[in-house]
Parts: sequence; structure tokens; C-alpha cells
Amino acid sequence: MKINPFCSFIISTLFMMLASCLSASEILSGTEHSLYAKIMKKTPAPSDTADKAVKKANEKEPPETDEKKSRWIEETLDYGIQDERIKAINKITQIKNEDVKRKLARRLIGLMKEESDPDVLVKAVTALSEMKEKDSIPLLTEKIDNPVEEVRIAAVYGLKRLGAVQAKDKMIRKLKEQDLEKKSNFTEALLSALAEFKAGEIFPFVKDALAGDKTDRKVKEDMILFLGKARAKEATDILLKLYADEEEEATLRAYAVNSLANIGIVEAAPEIKRVIKSIESYEFKKKQKYHTLYLYSITALAKLGDADAVPKLIQALRSNNPEIRVKVIGLIKEFKDQRTIDILKYKMKNDQEPKVRAAAKKALEELGVEVKDEKK
Repeated sequence: MKINPFCSFIISTLFMMLASCLSASEILSGTEHSLYAKIMKKTPAPSDTADKAVKKANEKEPPETDEKKSRWIEETLDYGIQDERIKAINKITQIKNEDVKRKLARRLIGLMKEESDPDVLVKAVTALSEMKEKDSIPLLTEKIDNPVEEVRIAAVYGLKRLGAVQAKDKMIRKLKEQDLEKKSNFTEALLSALAEFKAGEIFPFVKDALAGDKTDRKVKEDMILFLGKARAKEATDILLKLYADEEEEATLRAYAVNSLANIGIVEAAPEIKRVIKSIESYEFKKKQKYHTLYLYSITALAKLGDADAVPKLIQALRSNNPEIRVKVIGLIKEFKDQRTIDILKYKMKNDQEPKVRAAAKKALEELGVEVKDEKK
């Protein structure tokens, strides 16, 4: 049979096009073809593998719900080891749902009534007070009698944080039971809380303790600070006498003038000015010895409204000694006025010493001023 030349051309062209489109699997033969087919069947395309890896990396687990956290916290508090239970207590404060948090707080209060581990108790008492859980006040009041000092201290500060004035009488009884010849963090905590509760009724007890020769110096310092924080005006004469006594220890005198200013005894201003002038007249080494008293004195004068004291404070903030600048920052933060805030902001941003900047930042935060970390 004779093929038309034109048809032959067409057939040849189609055959060549088909051959050029053959895949690797089609040009292999026998074993090679079979092996290739298996590999291609089992191995996904590189692009598909990459896409799946990226997709998996981008996937995020759904956030754990408060209800699920709550179940873990309850089980851990019941059955966990002590370290795990402490972690569980910390988790309670992180719960956002107020109903769930309140339920866990009540559960914690019940468990802590019979708890014996001091570390767990300290963590629980602190967490309950930080959550402002008023239902915990009876528990915290009971823990003032705990045999472990750390638990007693945490309970007192917790009650202070909660504003639990109803615990005041028990705190006064505990204070009067303390050995005042020995410094004690528990005694300090009691005085701090009682000052917050304005417990002026203990003034006679404090007065006798300050007059006693055997009362520990640290206890005396805490009592002097108590008088100022409690705004005990009846302590004016005692504080003035302490401050003016040049034979008295300088720190006690400094705390005395601080308390006079906190109470608002304007009549103390002339005596404060006399002491400032006296210190300024000292030779250099002696002046350094009384520098803390000097700073407290000019700060007290400024608190009492004397304009002459402010430039002296500003001058102290210019000291080359960073310790002095830190100390002044700790004193002026009590003024709580705009000028003080402006000074603290400047120090936080520009002081060359990191610890001074940190002190200024902390002071601003305590004043309720929103601050951001500043990089030098």
C-alpha cells in the first residue's frame, strides 16, 4: 500500500512531538521503570513537603481555658508535691475569669486551715492578700499565731494589704508579747501594720520602750517610724527631744525628724534649721558622718513647706556620689507633686548610674506614674 507523502509527513511530525513529551518513567524500561515508579509513588513532591512543614510551624495550639487550668490547680493542690502546690497557687493569680479565680481562692482558704508546710502557707497567705480576698481575713488572723516566724510575718503583711483593721487588737497583743531586747522581723511587721491602722492607742507602750535602755536599737528605729506613720501627735515632745540630742545615734535622730514631718509638726522647723546649720559648719569628715541626718533634715523641712529646703535637695541630687542620689530619690518621692515627678523622670532617663535610674523608675511606679524602660 502506497502512503501519500503528505500523510507521511504529518505522521512523522506527530510522532516526534509525542516523543518529546515522554516522562522519565516512559523512557525507562524493565527494572529501572519499576523502581522509578515506586519512588515517585512514595515520595511527595518537594513543594508539597515544604508547604506542609510551613503550615505545621504556623499552627498554634488553642489557648488553655481558665476552666482547664482550674482543674489542674485543684488536683495539684490536693495531690501534688509541695513545690507543685506552690506553683499551683501562683497559677491562681493568673486566672482571668473572676468567678473561677474566686472559686479557687475559697478552695485555697479551706485547704490552708489545716496546712502545715510553712512554704506553702507563706505562698498561700501572700497570694490571697494580693488578690484582695477579704474572705481570707479570718484565716490570716489565725496564722498570726503560727509557730513559724515567716508565716506570722506573711500573715501580718497580708492583713495590712487587705486593710484588716479588725485584726488590730490581736496585733497589739502580739506586739506586747515580743522580746524588745532582740530585733525581730515579726516585731517590725506588727509595727508597720499597726501604723497603717493608725493604732495610736499603743503610744504609752512605745513611749516606755523608747525610754528603756534595753530596747534593741532596731526596734527603737521601727517604733520611731511607727509614730510618724500613725500620725501620733502626742509623740511630738519625745520626737523633738530625740532629734535635738547630739549624743543620740544619728539614724534615730534622722527617723525622728522624718516622723515629725509626717505628723506635720510645723513648730519643729526652727530646731530643724538649727541642726542643718550646725551640720553645714562641720569639717568635711565629720560632715560625712552626719550626711544621712542632714538629708533627712532638709527633706523634713521641705515636707513642712519651707521653700528654702528645696534648693538644698536639688543640690544633693547633683552629688557625684550615686549612693547619695539614690537616698535623696527615696526621700523626695514622698512629696508626690509634679515637680518631684519631673525630677524623677529626668533622673530615670539621664542619670549616668544604672542604680540611680532604677531607683527613680521605682519611685515613679510607687507614685502611680506609668513609665517605660529607658535605654542609655
